[in-house]
Amino acid sequence: MAGMRLVSVILLCFAVAPCFAQEGPLTEAEFRSSLGLGAGVQLGYRDLQCKAITFDEFAAAMLQPGLTSEMTRAPDGSAVALSLHRRGGPSCPSPFGAIREMPAFDLADLAGKRVTSADLRGKPTLVNFYFAACVPCILEVGPLNKFAAARKDLNFLAVTFDEPAEARAFVQRYEFQWRVVPDARDFIDRVAVKRYPMLALFDAQGRLLGMRAGGVKDEFEAATLGPALKRWVDGLLRTPPR
Repeated sequence: MAGMRLVSVILLCFAVAPCFAQEGPLTEAEFRSSLGLGAGVQLGYRDLQCKAITFDEFAAAMLQPGLTSEMTRAPDGSAVALSLHRRGGPSCPSPFGAIREMPAFDLADLAGKRVTSADLRGKPTLVNFYFAACVPCILEVGPLNKFAAARKDLNFLAVTFDEPAEARAFVQRYEFQWRVVPDARDFIDRVAVKRYPMLALFDAQGRLLGMRAGGVKDEFEAATLGPALKRWVDGLLRTPPR
């Protein structure tokens, strides 16, 4: 993860204000480098009204108290938008539109085995987006394990921005049985996941069928998650993608 990026567990957004708290003006090239963006990635900025602004205007605004920014990445990874955000205020919609299919990726799971978007073709895939410190993510592990054990017709993949050591500790402590891909911030950004936990269902050709906020608050909700998830998955699988 780029050193200038701070992940807020509460807001689940990128708070890049620390980039502007250094001595001397920060250049856009330095800022781009701090975010780990290649030269070919288009980078744009938006104000609180979601209108395009320059880097200098964005940098000046980030010095104001209470302002952070939210990052949105194009599904194909070709562009990134940084939008000013006031804590507790509304977020700008994605300038890239909703995703329609699984973004291409080539990553490694916790066992060090390569997993790609192409590998998942041929069967529908249910993806769980989570992170280790998310309490609702923890409480739904049991129901998710039971659901996966009963559905051999699906691929199951858990994706997190956590580093491998933290993701491995989560799996061991809570006995999570899904295949886990750690350190996947880029893929998560391209799916435009802002809340956790989140579930995304893709068909056998990789087309997005739907997304659903996950998580449970107590044992009662945990007991009802399996049936609710079955209804949601089966309903989407019967509905052709638009």
